[in-house]
Amino acid sequence: MRYPAAMARAICFDLDGTLARFTGDFGALAALLRSELMLHMCDMNTFAATLQSEIRRDGALTLGTVLRRVLERLEQRPPADLEQVARDAVGTYAADVKLYPGARELLEELDAMGVKMALLTNGPYDMQKAALAAVGIERYFRVVLVSGDRDVAARKPAPRIFSLACAGLQTVPEEVVMVGDNLGADVGGALDYGLQAVLMAHGGQANDAAGGVPGDLPDDLPSGVPVVRSIEELRPLLMELLSD
Repeated sequence: MRYPAAMARAICFDLDGTLARFTGDFGALAALLRSELMLHMCDMNTFAATLQSEIRRDGALTLGTVLRRVLERLEQRPPADLEQVARDAVGTYAADVKLYPGARELLEELDAMGVKMALLTNGPYDMQKAALAAVGIERYFRVVLVSGDRDVAARKPAPRIFSLACAGLQTVPEEVVMVGDNLGADVGGALDYGLQAVLMAHGGQANDAAGGVPGDLPDDLPSGVPVVRSIEELRPLLMELLSD
């Protein structure tokens, strides 16, 4: 494992696949939405693929906006209770988001040390905020940036979200470490903006640059980027970076 040379003064964390994970069945959630939207005539695979592509859109985004766009693409009228359908689905999603073992304890320790932390997460604003509320970790972060927030409106790896993080942390990029599981969005975006980066690969798997598909570690990992396979393995690395 190779450690970056510069001392770290602040840490940015990704949420999904890094600190927490969705333990439910996205296919089942998509099937529920398809049923609630009365899209029985639509092929399930087509609906799920359209839903996924809209969830990954850039810009201000809520699940209600996602569903409206899905219906537009499928040339269907939105039902009168669309926003309620979206709220119910957000609640269902958030209830199945769980922290990885040791995540809360690590955040508590870093917070007690006075380490400045930010959370950078891609996704619809309401879904990610509900997930954060469900796992109860938002209080540890000085900065929380959700790509779907209208004041952010940029997905990692866009430079804007890393710029906002550094500004909120009042720390120069080279003294900030980004910890995330997506090689392109988290690691690539951070390195391009001048941050240090750590690749989180729970169970020896990381997500790809395009869509967050779990897979084996890539052969072309950027030079000097450490890889950790658990929160337990991440802790001593962060302590080393913070004490250099």
